[in-house]
Amino acid sequence: MKKAGFTLIELLVVISIISLLSSVVLTSVNSARAKARDARRLADVSQLVTALQFYYDANNAFPPTPGCVNGWCCLGHGDGGRCWANNYTGNTALDNGLAPYLPKIPDDPLNNTSRYGDAYMYRVDNDALGTYATLHWGVEKSNPTTQDCAGGTIGNWGAGLGIGSNYYCMLPIR
Repeated sequence: MKKAGFTLIELLVVISIISLLSSVVLTSVNSARAKARDARRLADVSQLVTALQFYYDANNAFPPTPGCVNGWCCLGHGDGGRCWANNYTGNTALDNGLAPYLPKIPDDPLNNTSRYGDAYMYRVDNDALGTYATLHWGVEKSNPTTQDCAGGTIGNWGAGLGIGSNYYCMLPIR
């Protein structure tokens, strides 16, 4: 009399197939999450640009960045906050200056990851055309386009330093 059941080989084959399928699904889910975070970054940058333009219209200048490292400030992190591998600081006066135009300053979706690209950065510069502000943030897409950077410029900070693909965006606001 033969017993009903599965052989060890049959069980191993089924387990192998399930493992293969789950790895394919997890890979595609992680890719979708990175795309969603990049889409959120573009929406956040649009809000920040609008708030900075409203501030400029009301004050005839962009918010100053005293006490920030080389003029770069972590937006929304206040005086005690740090970002970008702990290399940059926030500024409460800057955050408060934007508060009437932006109730809550958005934070990068990967904030608190202690990796590059964990906050939106802001700086004020001057050139031959006058004073302008610059927003800086990381992206996870490999080989982004200017469209992925809201029309700004694309940079690469080197292998192993980025938040997914080592790219960042810089958007001047005039």
